[in-house]
Amino acid sequence: MKQTCVNILVILLSMIVVSGARASSRDFTYQSKGNRDPFMSLVTKDGRILPGARVVSETGDVELEGIIWDPKGKSMAIINGKLVKEQQRVMNMQVLKIKKDSIILQKGGNVIVINLTKERGTSDGKY
Repeated sequence: MKQTCVNILVILLSMIVVSGARASSRDFTYQSKGNRDPFMSLVTKDGRILPGARVVSETGDVELEGIIWDPKGKSMAIINGKLVKEQQRVMNMQVLKIKKDSIILQKGGNVIVINLTKERGTSDGKY
């Protein structure tokens, strides 16, 4: 009985593998119908924005408060008081890239670039 179950399981797994190989051998062409391909990244590995990305300099609901920059790729950003890393989600947006002075977010099909603004404080010379 146990051997029969193992044999049936092996046959089923073999069928799944064969059907998957047949499916992957078919050519698939994305029909854009005027829309961008959702599987294509809008940001290159070095952080450049590709043509077709909509860049917005400011958004009302997102406040970029700070960036902790790491040239080795472990940078973090403080967005609306929350510490986030690349690929994490914050406020229904995904953090695509964290750069030295900006972040690139994706919200729906739109890419949003938010620059870190430098506020100048006043000093009386005392520390």
